[in-house]
Amino acid sequence: AIIAVGAALTASLWLFTHHTKAGLALRAIAQDDQVAMMLGIDSDLTAALGLSLGSALAALAALTVLPLGAITVESGYGALILAIAVAIIGGLGSVTGSFLAAMVLGYAIVLASKLIGPQYQMVVSLAAIVIILIIRPSGLLGKQKELEERV
Repeated sequence: AIIAVGAALTASLWLFTHHTKAGLALRAIAQDDQVAMMLGIDSDLTAALGLSLGSALAALAALTVLPLGAITVESGYGALILAIAVAIIGGLGSVTGSFLAAMVLGYAIVLASKLIGPQYQMVVSLAAIVIILIIRPSGLLGKQKELEERV
């Protein structure tokens, strides 16, 4: 049920951000807020919409996970660190890189759990972040050149 709800929410969010005026305004503000404001998009209203949408999605996620057990403040720390690790390792702004990083990191965590014990799962994620940031700061498939041109 959780996967079905997640897939439905993902599809709905994609349709919203690609086919509605408010969704396109959200994407425009995220891309370049100054240009979006010059085009007449109200940044404060759009930011409030984004905050409301994010809060609603968080509430739906909590309602979906609630039947599995109690929800505490510390419930999402493991998932948060894994998500940040995947984003950094894959490269910010790269969907393909994030997918590749999720697969590689997932296999590395499972392998580490089998070889050295499950208590080292988080260490593998954090070590992967440090190694990638030292070797390639833009991530596996990050867009470093594009960032350098903008600066």
